[in-house]
Amino acid sequence: MNRKIVLFVIPFVLTVLTAAAQSAARKPVGSDFFTQVKRIANLNISDGNIFFTVSQADREKNSYSTALYQLVDNRPVKIAKDVSDYFFQDGGIIFRERRESARDSRSAELEEPPSTAFLKLDSGYGEADEWLKLPFLAAQIEWIEKDVFFYTSSYHRNPDKSRNWHIYDELPFWSNGRGDVSGRRTHLYFYHKGESRLLSDTLASVSSLRLSPDKKTLVYTLKPAWYGKQPEGNVLVTLDVASLEKKEWNLFDRASYGNIIFLNSDEIVLTVNRSLEHDRIENAAIYRLHLRTGQPTLINDGARYAVGNSIGSDVGGGGRPEITFDDKGIRFVTTDVDYAPLVHLAWNGAVTPLSKGRISIGEYQPYRDGFLAIGLEEQQGAEIYFIDKKGNAAPLTAINRPVFDEYDIVKPVEIKYTGNTGRELNGYVLPPAHYEKGRKYPAILDIHGGPRTAYGTVFFHEMQYWASEGYAVFFTNPAGSSGRGSAFSDIRGKVGETDYDDLIAFTDAVLAQTDFIDADRLGVTGGSYGGLMTNWIIGQTDRFKAAASQRGISSWLSFSNTSDIGYSFTYTYWGTDIWKNGQRLWDASPLKYADRVKTPTLFIHSEQDYRCWLVEGLQMYSALQYFGVPSRIVVFENENHELSRSGKPQNRIKRLEEIKGWFDRYLKEDVSTEK
Repeated sequence: MNRKIVLFVIPFVLTVLTAAAQSAARKPVGSDFFTQVKRIANLNISDGNIFFTVSQADREKNSYSTALYQLVDNRPVKIAKDVSDYFFQDGGIIFRERRESARDSRSAELEEPPSTAFLKLDSGYGEADEWLKLPFLAAQIEWIEKDVFFYTSSYHRNPDKSRNWHIYDELPFWSNGRGDVSGRRTHLYFYHKGESRLLSDTLASVSSLRLSPDKKTLVYTLKPAWYGKQPEGNVLVTLDVASLEKKEWNLFDRASYGNIIFLNSDEIVLTVNRSLEHDRIENAAIYRLHLRTGQPTLINDGARYAVGNSIGSDVGGGGRPEITFDDKGIRFVTTDVDYAPLVHLAWNGAVTPLSKGRISIGEYQPYRDGFLAIGLEEQQGAEIYFIDKKGNAAPLTAINRPVFDEYDIVKPVEIKYTGNTGRELNGYVLPPAHYEKGRKYPAILDIHGGPRTAYGTVFFHEMQYWASEGYAVFFTNPAGSSGRGSAFSDIRGKVGETDYDDLIAFTDAVLAQTDFIDADRLGVTGGSYGGLMTNWIIGQTDRFKAAASQRGISSWLSFSNTSDIGYSFTYTYWGTDIWKNGQRLWDASPLKYADRVKTPTLFIHSEQDYRCWLVEGLQMYSALQYFGVPSRIVVFENENHELSRSGKPQNRIKRLEEIKGWFDRYLKEDVSTEK
């Protein structure tokens, strides 16, 4: 394939030299830098007062702490520790009491009698007092009154607390981060002054509760009763609060209903993913539904703009952003190529940006004549911003900035290239810290997960750590990524083809547009989908001299029958299964080409990763050992698929140091490359 490569060497070099001069006196970013970064989330406003939570890793305790803060005169003031979620009621702040319970790492069943306790902080924020204690475990709650509410609670058909065995009789049988789920359901209950009433079938599962403003209608999503293989998609249900009568809405065939927001007591806006019905990969569409007439109205088909922030970060920048509305339409955070702005979607379908610049928003709340937002901007940690009516974002806090200002943070430089389909794409290069003109450096291609996520220009700790250790790091969003619409994301039947071509074209462009990367010392790494692509790349080309494959897929055949999402994910990306076209799935499996691999490869995996199970790492590692390729596997106990983002701090540090050590061994000029 002919690829057009545009040369921008001179301005690139000038940019790098300027940045290097400015950063010479700052500290290097170490493997434990993330422990100094605070994660801001759960942004709320009450009576004009701004509240939020702050979480931080503790390396010594090997854990995380979370506390509730209020913003007072633009200064964060801690008002309670051990608070992760909270709400306002009865003139105070209500939050769940955190309980440290012994858990089996796979079944996650509580050892002690189940209960849920809520504490209340009154004005003045002294000691919290018990507000309500319930003799059951409650997950989501929609309150009518203090002693009248709807709630969900997890239930297991055949609980076995002996811990000596596990029994599965359903699919999926386990779930990443949750453990055993065979026989587990989430039930809907109505609590009325001390009495609980089950409202859902014992074999059904309920989620996404929303109560109308007049508290007369409950809306939720339902996976209808099943035994054996869990059905895909879900059903939209409304419940009359007075009579407790339910109505199922059959709006579409095999749809998945997601975000729900009440516009008023009779209308909702909801996201609907119809990929199953259309048999393709696509973004969810946005509909407006009148609950009395039953007439859905399409507002946006999702072809270009999806709801949600898909920009990856390993230091956090807010939680899940909600949909809000005004009289002209709705507002939501979307992913636009490589950042996540706030946009307004008018009832006629017109989309207007509400935020300017490169801020990627994690959460937001309407505030005065604009918005409050938790966001990541440039190479800084999360802060709270005020976005004015013109879209300008100004930081209200400096929670992370003092730490970041002490360190040598490298700025990414954009690289443009032509992708597989002839479309102009972009990516970025982080030059090595303290770059010296005329010197050649090793470089690492970092591939994101998903594949329906995206890299942005926001801070990514692992990349900055490698840059501080003398590596250039380059990254892009190939075909299959979020941010460029449904058609770009749809790589069904093309995994390892169009995306691979884009990654190789980007690598060519990086080498053509920079003068400081040694083409003979390239490494490649990635996690999840990025691990799959790392495994694939080393079987297709020898141009990368070292690889670090993290929690990836090695065989679509084994993945489809062991992963918690294997059977559905495999069909989503291949449109088939191993019985209909096993040969196609084997041809697309990196393991098939293990006998071609010459690249020394490190594998990183976790024992309880049920998304890309340990067998995926072991198969590829075993094959490389069999064929005499230098290889190593590091398996983390009591960790799952989220190791790099929320694993125990000491394990996250060890992971980074293992990857860095492996690349040092095979990419650094002054380090031996012997086995």
